[in-house]
Amino acid sequence: VHGGFPAKMLASRVLRKHFFINNAYVACQQTIETRSPRDGTVIGSIGIASHSDVNNAVTTAKDTLNRLNGKAKDIWTVNTRVETLHEIARLLKCHRNEFALLETQDCGKPIRESEADIDMCVDVFDYCAKQVPAVLAAHPLEAKDKNFRCSIEKVGVGVVGCVTPWNYPLMQAVLKIAPAIATGCCVVLKPSPLASLTCLKLGQVMQQARVPSGVFNVITGGPESGQHLIDHPLIDKLSFTGSENTGVACLTASAKKLRPTSLELGGKGAAIVFDDVNIDAAVDWLLMGVFYCAGQVCSATSRLLVHHAIADTLLDRLANKANSLRVGDPLLQSTQMGPLISEGQRNRVLEFMAAAEASGIEAVAGGMNAVAHLRDRLAASNLSDGYYLPPTIYSNVPTAASIWQQEIFGPVLCVQTFKTEEEAVFEANNTPYGLANSVFSKDLQRCARVGRQLNSGVVWHNCSQPLFPNTPFGGVKRSGFGRELGVAGLNEYVIEKTVIATDSDNFWSYY
Repeated sequence: VHGGFPAKMLASRVLRKHFFINNAYVACQQTIETRSPRDGTVIGSIGIASHSDVNNAVTTAKDTLNRLNGKAKDIWTVNTRVETLHEIARLLKCHRNEFALLETQDCGKPIRESEADIDMCVDVFDYCAKQVPAVLAAHPLEAKDKNFRCSIEKVGVGVVGCVTPWNYPLMQAVLKIAPAIATGCCVVLKPSPLASLTCLKLGQVMQQARVPSGVFNVITGGPESGQHLIDHPLIDKLSFTGSENTGVACLTASAKKLRPTSLELGGKGAAIVFDDVNIDAAVDWLLMGVFYCAGQVCSATSRLLVHHAIADTLLDRLANKANSLRVGDPLLQSTQMGPLISEGQRNRVLEFMAAAEASGIEAVAGGMNAVAHLRDRLAASNLSDGYYLPPTIYSNVPTAASIWQQEIFGPVLCVQTFKTEEEAVFEANNTPYGLANSVFSKDLQRCARVGRQLNSGVVWHNCSQPLFPNTPFGGVKRSGFGRELGVAGLNEYVIEKTVIATDSDNFWSYY
């Protein structure tokens, strides 16, 4: 029990019906169990959307779009959408604790991280509400022929299919939902089957905020349900966040339809630490860069390149801090790192760790020896069946090792040293990914110089992981393309129309 509500009770409130379509919760034929990473217990079930279910959601969205762009256009104006988005934000803020608790129970992140996620959702809805009038405003153009009036208008792209991951279940969804609704689109959302509950619960907020029926729809299920969505011919725009393999499948489906698609995929970010840093500050940010959300972050700076002159000192402090992190019950405010999302994900990370240590790579914090000790400690709190791992740091990792090259998506930091700025930049860029990197130095000109050379969509100077509603986020190379957040994130959901007009009695007499 937490905050007066048993977690299973909170889940059951959401799961009386399994999809949210046309402003109502609807039942389904097939379901799958959903387990809490906290202790492995079943907390409910979610629906498996069939082809018919997906078609129902998409056609509902398309019919709604046609209605709101036609006879009912006066009920869903830009100004109305602005007011509604602010109301959604207000309601989310009012129900913050309930959403955060459900998020923690469903995906395992510490409650204080879930609270921060809900706060970000509130801010994103408010931000989109404030920015969308300017984004959609017509921009006049001067024509050489003064008999013509030219302008650029922006309108919503249409029906948007959103496929979202399990590490930030509600927040990743809101980064797509808020700009899509703001610009006049209708949404069909398919969250990860590992963490769908807060996305389903968002339907209650949409009802209370009086979002028109059919604007926001949620279907759940596994890969087959997702395939039905990305293959649907009435989806006008696809927005996906998740693994590279699924991103390729999304892009392949979109290529057949010549359909615009945004992809935010994996990463293998680097943190470059020069020898002039405040070591204590750098250590704190480095921990944030790889152990927040148990390392299950696409933008994690999970490769540390540290100048050889301070490597021993920094690594000693980093290891001590990592070993002292409070790993355990995510429902406690004092917990600093919770479990991984699933047994499968935990086992995947363990395979990377075991292979690294078998090859002679040394763990200076955590590691395989610490796994059993952590499990025994958690048994006293009845959490031994949860999916926990210790924060782990490996030193002197060969840059050709798989644990250095591949995205692990777990609480594992790989460390290597460098001597020159050029060497650090080369190693940071020596990856197929390009989502986010960090550079640490008191020399701000060096930060700027190195940052410009880093081939990634995001570069942090003297920090790691902060994002704000107005800061665009996205990658390059195999980390995908397109942007979320900021005005750029709103523009992902609009199409530009060039309007060229003249008076009805004007013509060129060409024929």
